Amino acid sequence: MDRENNLDQTLCESLMESEPLRVQEPPRKIRRHRRGLEGIPVQTVLVILLVLLLFLTLVPLFITFIMSIKTEVDISANSLWSFPKSGLNIKNNYSKAFTVLSSPLFYTLLMDVGVTVVVMLGSCYVAFLFQWYRFRGNKLLFALFILPMLVPNVVLLTPTYLVVCNLGLAGRGSTVLGNYFGIILPYLAGNQIASVFMLRVFMRQHPKSLYEAAQIDGANKWNLFVHVCLPLAYPIMMVQGIGIFAAIYNDFLWPALVFIEHRSDGTIMSILKEKAFNAGGQGARYAMYLVSGIPLIISTAISIKFFVSGDYASGLKM
Repeated sequence: MDRENNLDQTLCESLMESEPLRVQEPPRKIRRHRRGLEGIPVQTVLVILLVLLLFLTLVPLFITFIMSIKTEVDISANSLWSFPKSGLNIKNNYSKAFTVLSSPLFYTLLMDVGVTVVVMLGSCYVAFLFQWYRFRGNKLLFALFILPMLVPNVVLLTPTYLVVCNLGLAGRGSTVLGNYFGIILPYLAGNQIASVFMLRVFMRQHPKSLYEAAQIDGANKWNLFVHVCLPLAYPIMMVQGIGIFAAIYNDFLWPALVFIEHRSDGTIMSILKEKAFNAGGQGARYAMYLVSGIPLIISTAISIKFFVSGDYASGLKM
């Protein structure tokens, strides 16, 4: 017992004489200075350039809006950058703009939306057949199908116009309804090629097991397309469709050629200049420019959702 007590006392004395335990501090984070494109100087320059580009983009729109709410006295007496001084003329200018553009805007949107929907549904079905059904000459036929993409549209303008004229859909003797068919048919044919190419590339990333499971459950070709392919291809169809919508809506040359005998009945972009200069005032003219851009603003706002979310790129691998 005495021996054990001595050992315990010696152990206690040695512990008391030893240095206290030190708690190890966590290692400090080493701040690494980012270089290259992620560095602070480069990022600052990029932000300044983006702000400058945004400013230059919005300046014409801002000037157009200010001019559209001015009275004729302010427009003629004051500078381009000045704000209205003798009151706002919003109601008068925009009522004239909507009155003049309501009819061409309606027919243009009706034609544009119809063409876009038909093109996207037809392109999606053709791409679905090319991708998921193997038949003899599949690759050769697809190569021939997308071959016109190598030819610029300007080169095809003259032969397309001659074909439309020979069909009686443009030029002398054509009717307004025939002119619209002369616009619609080339739009339907010309926009299919790039859409089929984009959609087929997108469909390559679809899980094959989904189609196989649907076939095991008894789905036929049409059910596969409607219930499997269309929901998966919806994002890329929206992005591509809005691009086609904007391209048709902004097109000036082709409608001007087709409606050369009926200039006042053409699409909105082909008659906007003529209608604006006959509007009866510069304020109404600028208001018409803004009113004609409303469909493009709405379509851009819709497409930004898919670009920002990245849904359209989830199955796209170029």
